[in-house]
Amino acid sequence: MPRVSVLTPVYNAEKYIGDAIGSILSQTFTDFEFIIINDGSTDNTAKIVRKYAAQDKRIKFIDSKKNLGVSAVRNKLLDSARGEYIAYQDADDISVPNRLETQVKFLDENPDVTVVGGAMLAFPRPELIVVPKNPKIMDFCIANAVSNPTVMFRRADVMAIGLRYNPALRTAEDYDFWVRLVKHYNIHNLPNILVNYRVSGTSLSHNNPEMDKVNAKIRSEIINFLTGDDKVKNILKFKQRISLFGFLPLFKIKYNHIYLFDFIPVLSYRGKYWWLFDIIPLFTKG
Repeated sequence: MPRVSVLTPVYNAEKYIGDAIGSILSQTFTDFEFIIINDGSTDNTAKIVRKYAAQDKRIKFIDSKKNLGVSAVRNKLLDSARGEYIAYQDADDISVPNRLETQVKFLDENPDVTVVGGAMLAFPRPELIVVPKNPKIMDFCIANAVSNPTVMFRRADVMAIGLRYNPALRTAEDYDFWVRLVKHYNIHNLPNILVNYRVSGTSLSHNNPEMDKVNAKIRSEIINFLTGDDKVKNILKFKQRISLFGFLPLFKIKYNHIYLFDFIPVLSYRGKYWWLFDIIPLFTKG
């Protein structure tokens, strides 16, 4: 059996999938299987993946003609994996050459840790994205404390609690997954940059109102898990409004964004900095 199963869901990523696959095939750690599921792409994605699969026997390609959705595909990938450890490789990101080697070494040396993630460097506009070192459930109340494209985890631990992605979710499925996992196991995030993270306007997480709704629901569930005291719940809620004269909406504080007049994004927190109008890095958080 391979030590690591690298899992990639892909949908209409013909522009980027070659770079993503290449970053895994060029890893310094080589004992892995690479499972890629095409989720009903309508472009040349399947053709490109087949070309790579013909050249490297570690690639296992599953071509789904029907679009199943990201949660169903992630579950299918988990069911197909045979490795001791599981790592994710998103179809438009690039793993650094020693990513798998670094994470395998860490999990081998730290049997009390189930999930190891790390930092990401966003591109084409450079930005360091970091998450808490040892996140607990409270950290997830603020934001997703795991960078999903960087993770590697113990397959046996996930199987032991029957953890799967919620098939009802077509966005923020990873946030929900890690919130449920952290209730049982330890997570550690390395300071190392493990993945070059592509930011594009077509991403599911880019300007997605549905994701905001799902995120809010997950945070509400976390608060309910933490306490049954309504007063404490109100303190923990990260959604507030500041009104002028008691009725005119002036500022809305929601999650990691501050809006002027309830809709103009003035400040947003991404990675390490608060950004003014999503362009100028002003100051660090915390």
